Amino acid sequence: MTSCWERTFQRVRSDDEIPQEECWRLLATAHIGRVALSMKALPRILPVQYYLNDGLIFACLGSYRVPERSAHGAVLAFSADDIDPMLRRGWSVQAVGPATFAYHESTGVPADCGEPTGGQVVCIEPKALSGYRLNLCPFMTW
Repeated sequence: MTSCWERTFQRVRSDDEIPQEECWRLLATAHIGRVALSMKALPRILPVQYYLNDGLIFACLGSYRVPERSAHGAVLAFSADDIDPMLRRGWSVQAVGPATFAYHESTGVPADCGEPTGGQVVCIEPKALSGYRLNLCPFMTW
């Protein structure tokens, strides 16, 4: 039985789907992704650097400052991909789940990305993780 998280997004062709284990492996090969969240009732998609740890996604928001109510305790979407521009093929992985701001365990101080950006770090606990292979359209000439 699929969860409400999984029923939210459905693809037309299932042969392009990537199993969850491979999604995690692919995410470990990239370091740039996007976080989607709501700020002042409007959607925002932010480019982020990220790392994985123990089934969690830690995203550095860099120079973006996000109000606590927009990320802490909110459900966020995350996406990363890798596309070969010559072959026009690649993969895309998406995660959806509740987020919290990351804090240093020893001090309780909010974690940051380090210099020079020093941005906030958001921890996303994926409740749904899905991926698919991409086969892009050939270049179009109009």
